[in-house]
Amino acid sequence: MRVAPQLGRASGGNGATRARRPRPGVLLDRDGTIIVDHGYVGSTDRVEFIPGSPEAIAQFNRAGIPVAVVTNQAGVARGLYGIDDVAAVHSYIAEQLAAFRAHVDLFIYCPYHPEGIVEAYARSSDDRKPRPGMAHAAADALDLDLAASFVVGDRPEDLGLAKAVGATAIYVGPPNACTKPGVWSFPTLAAAAPFIVERVAV
Repeated sequence: MRVAPQLGRASGGNGATRARRPRPGVLLDRDGTIIVDHGYVGSTDRVEFIPGSPEAIAQFNRAGIPVAVVTNQAGVARGLYGIDDVAAVHSYIAEQLAAFRAHVDLFIYCPYHPEGIVEAYARSSDDRKPRPGMAHAAADALDLDLAASFVVGDRPEDLGLAKAVGATAIYVGPPNACTKPGVWSFPTLAAAAPFIVERVAV
């Protein structure tokens, strides 16, 4: 079972809008990439945007590049918060982005973890990064060509996801923290955005 994607506003202004052919997109990690990773962010009062990330998402929007957030949310399996809390955080993020004329086309998350304490979610899952389940779900929902897309994140799981689906991997974090071959590195999503926009043919 895969948790159903939580749809935001699609590029065409309608969540049901679909492209006629696969297209490049951007798959963004959430905590540590868009918002500050305070550790298991399960409530709106803990949401703090990393400077420049809303503007970066707005850049993708203006360029017509689909944006999906793909995030591991083991806090659900660990009993720290529930599915409704994850949905509330994503709704809040969407509301805040609107002030920057920015939007996410799709929020999708994995609540499973093999060491969880909530029985319904205490298992391994193909949706948990670095496994490719969420990326394939995003591709199906948004008509993405994953091989032409970018995966952006601050953890090895994000880079592993990019490798698993053949996407370009972009690490965001401290300089020189990631030196893996084939991985582009930037301090923030804001710094990475122009690089991505320049390379995506829409």
